[in-house]
Amino acid sequence: MKNTSDYHGYNLLRIRPIRSLVLWPVFPYIFQTIMLAVFISLAVIGWGHFAPKGVNGKLHAKSNIVNLMIWGLWWPSMVWLAVLFGRVWCMVCPLELVANGTERVGRRMGVRQRVLGRWLRSGALIVGIYALIQLLVAGIHLHRVPAYTSFFLWGLLGTAGLVGFLIKDRAFCRGFCPVGLLLGTYGRGGMLAVRAGSGQVCSSCTGKDCIMACNRTRFSGRSCPSLLNPPKLNSSRDCLVCGQCIKSCTPDNMQLVLRRPFHRADAREPLASWPATIFVMLVSGFVTGELCSEWSTAQAIFLWLPERFIDHFSLSAVGGWIEGVWMILVYPMVLWFVLGVLSSLGSRDASMIIKSWRLLALPLAVIISAGHMAKGLAKFVSWVGFLPSAVKDPPGIMTALEISSKAVPHPAPLLSISVVSLMGMALVAASMYFSLRESRLANPETYHQRLAPKLALAILFACIVFGWGYIK
Repeated sequence: MKNTSDYHGYNLLRIRPIRSLVLWPVFPYIFQTIMLAVFISLAVIGWGHFAPKGVNGKLHAKSNIVNLMIWGLWWPSMVWLAVLFGRVWCMVCPLELVANGTERVGRRMGVRQRVLGRWLRSGALIVGIYALIQLLVAGIHLHRVPAYTSFFLWGLLGTAGLVGFLIKDRAFCRGFCPVGLLLGTYGRGGMLAVRAGSGQVCSSCTGKDCIMACNRTRFSGRSCPSLLNPPKLNSSRDCLVCGQCIKSCTPDNMQLVLRRPFHRADAREPLASWPATIFVMLVSGFVTGELCSEWSTAQAIFLWLPERFIDHFSLSAVGGWIEGVWMILVYPMVLWFVLGVLSSLGSRDASMIIKSWRLLALPLAVIISAGHMAKGLAKFVSWVGFLPSAVKDPPGIMTALEISSKAVPHPAPLLSISVVSLMGMALVAASMYFSLRESRLANPETYHQRLAPKLALAILFACIVFGWGYIK
């Protein structure tokens, strides 16, 4: 019979340098501080900076250091890290450091800090924030204008500080972080996790330092700041991998494990919550639109209806906003109606279409995350070549003008689009397997009834990604 440690995976704390790092009193604060310095530097550089007339907006987005770092490199990397390793980004996130700092300041000032309400804990507000950001991307090109990106970064830092000051117990991460639901949804099958080594050791522990409320204000070795119960962790949805429970564990029973993706030992939710379901629906539209943007024919098909609407009513001034509404609201409703019908074939209960959405949300999120990874890879390899010139010319204006005038060559992609297309299709194929497996583990009696919608979405994504490199 396997012991608990073997069942969960390989305990990385057996490696002395990793153990020393995790137990270091300033871990993860030192990395959060570095990232905070990077965020503030980019926010300062981008403040009030717009591309002048005559400079191509898309090209300037790649050549400007602010947009390049945030939207071209950080965002795709975060998606990949979430899928592969869970919420590991949260370990180094500067927003958590800011919220933690202002929470401590508020407590010392005697501020009566509130408890995060149930509605906020559900992620409902995060769904709205995520939708707003995507609308801003489509409507005002948030991701292309350094001034807007700078305002976005300052807004995140300010919100984290204010929420931490007024609401206790890591409230920003749990109820306000724009990417909180994305990380929690994509990261469920991550290969890095914090787990208890032996249930018996935890049961016999008398100190319970990892869950005692009186330990929550410590600088290092705190009880779980996210109010989780570390000895009973069986999901990576909410764990921020901060290592505090590992430091506080007197019996040295908490582990940082590397294991197979979508480990069988983790708990599965038969039904996704409504906030998580709505989020997956919204992100399915965003990812479909992003995938189509790499292939002009697919993009023309995807945007045919909103563009006809814009032309018919002469709404070109707000065309971006209309396309944004189409991508994250109208199209997802159409898509999920079709997926719900496919899932409910043979049922005479019309309400089963809506009920099926909660059954499908988490398994389909696996396929959607693979599509997101494919798009992230395509963006990363085409943007990263601009990094050397962006370091030399942070505003990117001269670089964009020189490339436009062909005075200097356009940086070559790190990988050809054909290679990226193959890798993307491999990701979608692997996600289909894990999606079916997740559905079977969550609902073993009925999972076979929902094969059709998973297959349909995987085929849709695979066809689009195939078109990137092999259809002109």
